[in-house]
Amino acid sequence: MDMRADPRRVAFALTHVVAVPRDSVWAALSNPDRFARWWGGEGAQKRVASMSFHPGGRLLYAIDRPNEPPRWGRWVYRDIIEPARLVFVASCADANGGVTRHPRVPHWPRYVHHTLDLADVAGGTEFRLCSRPVHASEEEIRTFEDRHDSLHRDLADAWARLDAYLAGEIEIQTEKESNHASRTLPVVPR
Repeated sequence: MDMRADPRRVAFALTHVVAVPRDSVWAALSNPDRFARWWGGEGAQKRVASMSFHPGGRLLYAIDRPNEPPRWGRWVYRDIIEPARLVFVASCADANGGVTRHPRVPHWPRYVHHTLDLADVAGGTEFRLCSRPVHASEEEIRTFEDRHDSLHRDLADAWARLDAYLAGEIEIQTEKESNHASRTLPVVPR
């Protein structure tokens, strides 16, 4: 199956800057323990079931909320250029990684192609995300386009959690260096 994005449609795009070095951002995207600390909704328990971080590999994760069944997601990595670009196709999934429908938005596209570019900027790292549905029906494309505002809010929340996680990580690293501590300190997002 060809997983290139449909260039005929208007893509969802979002730019965001975090005040941390690009290598720290890359580690939060490529390390399963770090990824689980910030991805997913506020107040949810996140877990990474598997991550094979290489082109053709995949990420399978779950987001657990009280009184709800787990929501599974998967990313299939298409291109990885460390630490500058991550291209992947995201889908809702079951616990085995099989593609499923979105549990709350039944006409959400089964496959969404994402290109995430990371660039060094003064004082930090800039994210440039571009997303498009793949192999989607007209109804799925309309649903994707109609939900750009919701997608923007969800991703802005995710980037805010990433900001908080990375800010805490940098503070802990600085404290470790100044105290020459060898113990591991918990990172608690603000």
